[in-house]
Amino acid sequence: MGIRDWTNRNPRTVSSVVGGVVVVALASIVVQVMATRHRIPTSSPSIYYSDDNGKTYFAASSDLVPPFDHNGQPAVRAYVFSCSSGKAFVGYLERYTPKARDAIVAGHRTADIERFGRELKRPGDAAWVKSGDLAVENKITNITCPDGGTLVLVEP
Repeated sequence: MGIRDWTNRNPRTVSSVVGGVVVVALASIVVQVMATRHRIPTSSPSIYYSDDNGKTYFAASSDLVPPFDHNGQPAVRAYVFSCSSGKAFVGYLERYTPKARDAIVAGHRTADIERFGRELKRPGDAAWVKSGDLAVENKITNITCPDGGTLVLVEP
């Protein structure tokens, strides 16, 4: 008895086997597609903050509006960089003015608040500089590597 005779005599068995192979093939395809799909984030990304004038930094949700209380100290946004040496450092700090912070917390974030409601400074500087004047901002945000290497923004 050949395979053709056997399949002709057992059509249900053949249908079941073929159906099983199709189901396994489809399941394999679905698993592969699902493994490579992009995931939708379920929370806001983290960014760096500092509560000690840039000496150290920590990661927390980008939903926080600086300055905010962290361990009894005001925490501000910290822009962390690294150079060829690989050692990370805080290049500059950022916070919102009290008026701008109150507006953002109340849900009134505007382009004007983002542009003119921020204050910047480098770690160790005594005074905060109000944003809005590009020349002044560039003096603070123009970070270079001491070793002349490539500057890289570090993200959590």
